[in-house]
Amino acid sequence: MFKKSVFLLVSAAFLLGLAGCKGKLESSGDSYYKEGKFRNAVNSYTNALQKGKISDEFFDSFVVAYASAAKQTCKKNASDDIIRSYVEQIHKHLPNTKKTATLDSAVLALSEIGVAQVKGGFEYEYTLQGFRNLDSAISIAKRGGINEKPAVAARSEAEKNIVTQALENADGAENDISAEYTLLEAEVVAPNNPNLKKALDAVRIKNRGTWLIFAEDIIGQRPSRMVDKYGYVLAVPILNITTTGTSGEISVWNATGNNVSFEPDKLKLISKNGESVSAKYVGGGWCSVDKVVNGLFKATNVPFKGSEGELRSEKTCNAKFAFSYQKDFIPDYVEYKDKDNNIGRKYFGQK
Repeated sequence: MFKKSVFLLVSAAFLLGLAGCKGKLESSGDSYYKEGKFRNAVNSYTNALQKGKISDEFFDSFVVAYASAAKQTCKKNASDDIIRSYVEQIHKHLPNTKKTATLDSAVLALSEIGVAQVKGGFEYEYTLQGFRNLDSAISIAKRGGINEKPAVAARSEAEKNIVTQALENADGAENDISAEYTLLEAEVVAPNNPNLKKALDAVRIKNRGTWLIFAEDIIGQRPSRMVDKYGYVLAVPILNITTTGTSGEISVWNATGNNVSFEPDKLKLISKNGESVSAKYVGGGWCSVDKVVNGLFKATNVPFKGSEGELRSEKTCNAKFAFSYQKDFIPDYVEYKDKDNNIGRKYFGQK
């Protein structure tokens, strides 16, 4: 019995030793990594994982190799699509790692890649990728209990760059509509930047009476869900704001693709703090329709029936409105949402 137990213990120890040993493929990955051939290292490690023979330190080496390959590629071309694949693998395998140094490598790589993608002057999608990588770096550092300050500093550097560029582009825009779209792109990744907020407030005041409609030839990418060609597009040609109330005239363009009813009482005014108050329809409403006159279509304004109008597809309704609120309520935007959750917003801007 004693001899059998000893044999089992020795066998178990031997098997555990084998489990901790590196196979040929993993060792090959180590060699490639030391030579700076990070893509080759990644390929060898991937094959080792597929074969199923890996050591206890495998995932740390695997993630560090991916991080190094991503940085190496980024230095040559920060818009290379393979970087996204490398980053995905870092996130996938990071939970299996054991060393703090691996977290440091991942955070450093994501930070460097993020800054390079933002500063590269590439298409907007790479700017968004860059900020996703920077935010991931900060998140990993926080979760892992390591120093997050370098990642935070990298994001601040990237934010400063994108805001500075947006402000310059907005100043040189051909009109105020293009200027607001340009600033909105930066707002997606820098919503709390004070300089950007100030610029947006100024241009939004100018654009209160203008429809802002998403268009490929203006911005290339949709910067914000608040500005879209689908849903309702709002403009406020007449607006009076006081400490206890807001009133004026709103113009709503229907881009939902369906004929719907427009009910001004469903308008809501949202404050800077997220509070909301409902509108009161004060009359004067009409909706635009096309009527046949002498064999030709002619745009005609049809008055509301009661407090509702028929808002036809690709047409407009106008109505006078009023909101009442407490003195500490600071109006930010007006919103219209129907029963199908089609939505439209118009930001007022602050003086």
